[in-house]
Amino acid sequence: MIRYRRDSIDLLQVFSLTDLDTQWANLKDFREEGAVRYIGVTVANSRLYGSLTQFLEREQPDFVQINYSISEREAEQRMLPMLMDRGIGVIINRPFMNGDLFGKLGDTPVPEWAAEFDCRTWAEFCLKYILPHPAITCVLTETSNPAHMEENARAAFGRMPDEGERRRMAGLIDGV
Repeated sequence: MIRYRRDSIDLLQVFSLTDLDTQWANLKDFREEGAVRYIGVTVANSRLYGSLTQFLEREQPDFVQINYSISEREAEQRMLPMLMDRGIGVIINRPFMNGDLFGKLGDTPVPEWAAEFDCRTWAEFCLKYILPHPAITCVLTETSNPAHMEENARAAFGRMPDEGERRRMAGLIDGV
């Protein structure tokens, strides 16, 4: 708190469910004391979804940070619906698979039909797949480059793809 020069922190999370039994108790105490406004947990790999589900069966975090991208869609099956049903805020990490997705796409052009939902770049394409999901609260876009930040922000504007378009988007990426 001294280093951040704050009386309270808005969100404190247990990283990757590490030492969860000890750390979760600490976070609940911090929230009760008013030192933290919201508490949560993070996962960045679907291998942890079983452990996350077990945790959610006994606890109610304010936020869960979870991996989700157009090429990592496992969260759509159970995690996102469960989090939405429980009223838990959802922060998305790895929307571009830490940049790996752009490497796989290489010089492949964005399909012309993406213009139908105001999409010009692969970053916009990937984010416009994620953003319409009703469970999503926030997306961490993995960049410190101002030009990339501007490009990522543009994804929030214009028309979002409908479910049929999202299936088409996923099918395209599955074929890459």
